[in-house]
Amino acid sequence: MANLLALETSTDICSVSLSRGEEIFNFHQLMPKQHTENLFGIISGLFEESGLSFEKLDGVAVAVGPGSYTGVRLACSVAQGIAFSHDIKAVTLSSLELLSIEAHRNLGLERINCISAANQGKVYVAESSFVDGDILTKMKLIDQESILRESFPENSHFIGEGCELLQFENQLRDGQPRASLLLEVAKVRFSKGNCIEAESILPIYFNDENSWKKII
Repeated sequence: MANLLALETSTDICSVSLSRGEEIFNFHQLMPKQHTENLFGIISGLFEESGLSFEKLDGVAVAVGPGSYTGVRLACSVAQGIAFSHDIKAVTLSSLELLSIEAHRNLGLERINCISAANQGKVYVAESSFVDGDILTKMKLIDQESILRESFPENSHFIGEGCELLQFENQLRDGQPRASLLLEVAKVRFSKGNCIEAESILPIYFNDENSWKKII
């Protein structure tokens, strides 16, 4: 089994998971506006607990947003830097997909629409389904005013802060993007070779994607 590091910092919660083969080491804690100064210390603590080091990593996984601009950029930068410097590959998921995975695992929901909170008049909609331990998602960014005109399959379920825009019940009210769920999918994808190069780690923002510059 692979040694993988997973990072999720798109909300006020700092979530980090590390696998050493079958063993899993987790950190998941509320720390508003403290991610930047604490993330490397948290990673180091998990490495010390597990007996691993950066050199023993087989890959890195990162949640790429949408969410806090600073948090998303931090996680992507750190993951990209680790992947480049240690010549390892990566897996990325959106923070909306992590909520959908939680709804799938905990509530048994199969076809899920996760709708983000509105930002700058726009919302992200992640339409997800599940197969063989992996998640399949179509992501789209639409105008907030257009959300009511979207057509969804009859057997769809809805989660996410944007449910209020549709006046639908959020079926995962207390959901939180978790690195542990990201790690589970990353293990499946690495086992199948479905991973990406470091330069393809790109954040999901509400603003122009060209504002992101990759580490070289």
